[in-house]
Amino acid sequence: MKKYSIKELEKFSGIKAHTIRIWEQRYQLLTPERTETNIRYYSEEQLKYLLNVSLLIENGYRISQICNFSEEEFNQKLIDVINHQATDKEDQQLNATINEMVLAMLDLDEKRFDKIITSGLLQRPFEQMLIKVVFPFLKRIGVMWRTGEVSTAQEHFIYQLIRQKVIVAIDGLMSPAEDSEKYLLFLPKSEFNDLIILLFTYILKNRGKQCIYLGVDIPFKDLKQVTAITQPDVLFTFIKAPASKIDTQAYIYELAETFDHKEILISGNPYFMDELDYPNNVLLIPGLEDLVTIFEG
Repeated sequence: MKKYSIKELEKFSGIKAHTIRIWEQRYQLLTPERTETNIRYYSEEQLKYLLNVSLLIENGYRISQICNFSEEEFNQKLIDVINHQATDKEDQQLNATINEMVLAMLDLDEKRFDKIITSGLLQRPFEQMLIKVVFPFLKRIGVMWRTGEVSTAQEHFIYQLIRQKVIVAIDGLMSPAEDSEKYLLFLPKSEFNDLIILLFTYILKNRGKQCIYLGVDIPFKDLKQVTAITQPDVLFTFIKAPASKIDTQAYIYELAETFDHKEILISGNPYFMDELDYPNNVLLIPGLEDLVTIFEG
């Protein structure tokens, strides 16, 4: 059984360790176990429960309410949040498509996935598929992991299929003009999931931007070296699983100071990233639509 420290709970949930301890004392939210040397730890089930609590709080529920829910009420509230009612016909169609993708993932059915993508592309351009279907689907997967509905293998299976589609689509775009705005995209040290940053790469290149993608787990010294060589106009990164808010804040400040003459775009977990401070040359991009809005604005 995997064991988590309270700092790891803070990292994954975005809820401060101090707050978690208060909730333990006041509401008996979690009951940590102890090792033989008396060190507190939490199980994976407790982590998932805390993530679900965080999800409900982000959707307007108070911790005092949540802790008074029965198990049945708690699960129903989660279902209500996850499967929010569609407001119009297009939303219903999109929700149905996302549900089909979920089933393809759970069944590890590549042919079904390909059929969904092909059918979707007959109705909307690839960029709109990314914005309206793929990105919401990825957020759904995150929620499903929290509730234990999806395994790591199923998640990796669908990530790789989407990743292949996006890379092929990026390769199919026209080469940008040499004098177009240049973006340097990368994942920081200890970040290894590049799918979201590939979605952003497509959005940028589809708008005629030059994109230099360094890949995952890039040390800061290498980033400085590449920036000096390529001279990009904008640096773009994604932070999914920060070590802590303090470390992430320090990293943002270091980026802003080191590349003070550059514009820096950062995306990541909005519940975590929204609480950080951003210097004047750093802009938080919550999702694909937000990047599109910037260009259209």
